[in-house]
Amino acid sequence: MVRQSSAKAPPPVRFWASPPIVLLVAAFLATAIAGPLIGVRQLDAASGAQVRLANARSDLDALLRIQLAEETSLRGYMSTHDPLFLEEDKPPDPAFDRQALALETRLRDAGIPSGVATVGDMRMRHQSWEQTVGIPLIQNPGARDAYSRQARGKQITDLMSEDARQVRATLSAASARVEGSLRKRINATVAISAGFVTLFAIVALWYAIGRASAVARLAQEQRLVDALQRTLRVGGQRLPGTEMGTAYASATREALVGGDVLDTWRAGPEFGWFLIADASGKGIEAARHAAFAQYAIRALAAEAVDPADVVGRFNRLFLDTFEDPAVFVVIFLGAFDARSRTLRYASAGHGTAYVRRGTLIEQLPPTGSIVGIARDEVYATESVPLAVGDIVLLATDGLTEARSAAGEMLGEERVAALLRDAPADPQALCDLLVASADAYSGGVQDDLAIIALRVVHNDENLGTAFRNVGARAAP
Repeated sequence: MVRQSSAKAPPPVRFWASPPIVLLVAAFLATAIAGPLIGVRQLDAASGAQVRLANARSDLDALLRIQLAEETSLRGYMSTHDPLFLEEDKPPDPAFDRQALALETRLRDAGIPSGVATVGDMRMRHQSWEQTVGIPLIQNPGARDAYSRQARGKQITDLMSEDARQVRATLSAASARVEGSLRKRINATVAISAGFVTLFAIVALWYAIGRASAVARLAQEQRLVDALQRTLRVGGQRLPGTEMGTAYASATREALVGGDVLDTWRAGPEFGWFLIADASGKGIEAARHAAFAQYAIRALAAEAVDPADVVGRFNRLFLDTFEDPAVFVVIFLGAFDARSRTLRYASAGHGTAYVRRGTLIEQLPPTGSIVGIARDEVYATESVPLAVGDIVLLATDGLTEARSAAGEMLGEERVAALLRDAPADPQALCDLLVASADAYSGGVQDDLAIIALRVVHNDENLGTAFRNVGARAAP
């Protein structure tokens, strides 16, 4: 029998338990935990900063829309003397000051004092516009100095637009700084973590997954852009008894899409509809609203014959669909009967609409306010008799509001003069107007859509295609 020794064997050597290894493991675990936490905090900080900057841009856009609404109400009242245009958004409008003060607060919180001062200038210019232009013209629209006051109003709004561009440029620069700072911090975090092989692999995988997700989102957004491009470039049908011309030019840099839309479609052998619309804003969001308007109106018109009824129903549908009060659409919807050669139309705040009869130019006034303002807005239908050779021209405000280098708009009078001397061929007429606006402003500055219809004998078989004329990004 072998006796066991009473002496205890020495404990095994555990290198992982030695003080240097313990410190190394602790450092590894600390880095493994702290690295992602630091990255997440950096992402959260950058995301919060970007959200604040995005909110400031949204407030700036809302501020400009308030000014635009006041100007639109004033123009409608000056053109028609209809007090309905003054029921809402008439000067003085305290909403502008409230929105401007909110924007100043956002800019102050974001550490952009220069933007605060510029918004303060915009408030003072807006007060000057209300006191010297808006209120006096409402009180006495027939005053002798009405034209000079309107000219002064354009100068003031141009200055406000320049202020807005400065604020927007400042916000873009701040956003770029946030992105640059975030990029540097993330690179530093990755560099520190690179010394720990396992941690580096985890962080690299984490970033790879995040990058793949971002690439997938970008690809999805690009597919959306492509779909919107195809949607808004649908070819229209030639209306019975007409010869047609069209043009579209986009000023957006995001894609060849914008908030302007034009469309024509037949509803019978001798009857058809035509539509031109201008959604607020630019780029993808405006294109989304424009596409909604195009196909919603097509659907509503399939069960109606009265343009005012279609526009009124669409106004309610639009308000039910989009809750943002800053989103609106300007619309002209026409119905042409080739048998009686009669145009029946409803215009939701659309001003650039003309009929050319030989050398006589007749402007078609709006029959209601823009879509998206008031749910109970009532629209009227106007009937316009036409003769063979008469031309109906519709254009969005990118035509009349094209600006020269001196800031002067092309204006309705110049457009009417161009229309009076233009060729009778509708497509040549559209091409001429696009080229004139382009030459006058030095490049397309706003989305522009044009439709021209010339009344012909019913047995004339003429061209049908829509064209995308000079669609490009503004310089």
